[in-house]
Amino acid sequence: MKKQKSILTQAQYQILCKHDKDALNTEKWIKETGLTACVFNHLPVQVLKAQQVAHTLLTQNKKLLTNEQIKTIRAFQRKVGNTKNHKNLNPSTAFPILNINNKINRQLFKQHNKISKPSATAINI
Repeated sequence: MKKQKSILTQAQYQILCKHDKDALNTEKWIKETGLTACVFNHLPVQVLKAQQVAHTLLTQNKKLLTNEQIKTIRAFQRKVGNTKNHKNLNPSTAFPILNINNKINRQLFKQHNKISKPSATAINI
């Protein structure tokens, strides 16, 4: 049996190599954002977004979370991580995580505004 490279033309082989490289890069990026590539077709978009948000909250904004919020996020991650329960996951499962994310984003925005606005005395001088 001939190897795949010898069966394909040079252009086809280059396209195949680029496709494989791009697929690996995509899977790496998906994993870094806290998602799992094999579940994209099985979960609602809201659950995927909540999975990504949960990962971001725990890695970048953990200091702003309460213990109860952390428990809620970890429980959600366990539900999503269990492939047997994917049929039971619906968009309403994601809402508590997305609500926590909105609350943290509001806190971050307030902090950013305090830092970025110059004080009133500096403007008058």
